[in-house]
Amino acid sequence: MDLLFRDDQALMREALRLATKAAASDEVPIGAVIAKNGRIIGRGYNQVEMLQDPTAHAEILAITQAAATVGDWRLNDCDMFVTKEPCP
Repeated sequence: MDLLFRDDQALMREALRLATKAAASDEVPIGAVIAKNGRIIGRGYNQVEMLQDPTAHAEILAITQAAATVGDWRLNDCDMFVTKEPCP
């Protein structure tokens, strides 16, 4: 889905939608979105329990997807929207 989001609030709403999806799966309700020029290039929600993977946090999954989308691990000029402050 290649939608153009016109403002930060719309991107945060998408992150909140993903957090709701996590909650419905009995996960910690966190969602994350990475955008470049208003286009979402990565998204994720917590899937630690579902995947039995301690690294399957929303932020990590979104970063992995974004890097695959742009073909580079450097996500220059991108913005991340997360429903909670990322883990240290």
